[in-house]
Amino acid sequence: MIWNDKVGSVSASPHEARSVIKRKVTVMRKRSMRVPRTTIVAAAACVVAMVAWSVPASGTSVAQRTQTGKAAVAKSASTAPIAIAAAVADSADPFYLTMECGAKAASKIYNVKLTWQGSPSIDVAPEVATLQAVELRNPAGIILAPFSPTVFIAPVKALMAKGVPVVTVDGSLAQKVELQNVRTNNTAAGALAAQYLANKLKGKGTVGVVDSTPSIPVDVDRVNGFRNEMKAKYPHITVLGTQYAESDAGKAATITSALLEAHPNLSGLYVSDAGDAQGAAAAIVAAGDLGKVPIVGYDATPVEVTDLQDGVFTALIAQEPYQEGYQAVSVLARYIRHQITKAQIPYLYGTGAVVVTKGNMNNPQMKKVLYTTTCG
Repeated sequence: MIWNDKVGSVSASPHEARSVIKRKVTVMRKRSMRVPRTTIVAAAACVVAMVAWSVPASGTSVAQRTQTGKAAVAKSASTAPIAIAAAVADSADPFYLTMECGAKAASKIYNVKLTWQGSPSIDVAPEVATLQAVELRNPAGIILAPFSPTVFIAPVKALMAKGVPVVTVDGSLAQKVELQNVRTNNTAAGALAAQYLANKLKGKGTVGVVDSTPSIPVDVDRVNGFRNEMKAKYPHITVLGTQYAESDAGKAATITSALLEAHPNLSGLYVSDAGDAQGAAAAIVAAGDLGKVPIVGYDATPVEVTDLQDGVFTALIAQEPYQEGYQAVSVLARYIRHQITKAQIPYLYGTGAVVVTKGNMNNPQMKKVLYTTTCG
């Protein structure tokens, strides 16, 4: 089952608001200098001027030579390499490593000199410093994974105003000030999780939900999408109140253990982020309920995929970070080269969400959406 669209609700980064949460455990999860533009413009103007006013060698008119010069400049601008830089946080997360791979692939296609820079933590302050460092490189365009929906509004506005287009990925800003926003429709992805789990339970039972925190809009979307789908289509499935584990695998394990004790007939579990999914899965294994209580987790990190292979997870909802990186480079390169206009670019570009199971994970199509730590 694959979902893909080009529309969705605006929400913050799947990782951004977690910058206020101190992680108590570490889990493998989740999610080049260039010539300044002014110099290029000046150089282009000089080329045009020299062609237009040099002594004719072939009897052509000044107007003809001017047009020829403009055409040469236009051709050069459309084929010369351009510099694009990315600023992210949580740079070791497989989600962002996979996104970088997609951006690198697009860079080869669109003749882009790509610089990928990220802070290792999920805190906003280091990412602000990263964006400032990226700006000093004078790139023609910037890719930003905003870990705050508000902090980056002013800097993005300033960049756009001075002619440096910005594309946000993974999350979005509270104001639509960037060129394009590329991310998953998490509400639809949550609904996808509900459809899979409901079919697995044959339309009846009791299901638990573990989320990070109600303050992360994107996780709220994942939970609401799940709940609304269950309510609308599966009236014989009871969805328990959402439990919040703050992206802490230890806390998620404790919460899940309590759920199993309070609801011995628990039929299934949905966990909306990778860190909490790891903890919930550990609790299921410790209780001896492996295989008895199906777990649908979110994301497809290498650790999660290994657990899926071992039967710990029943399914994973994989986003498409590779496509996010590819699209960001693609749209920036075409816009900078004037191959497309802003009016032709939809603000939101929605990427897909896929249900990955042990049965389909080895399919070539599914392998493309599994997260990686190295680019092949």
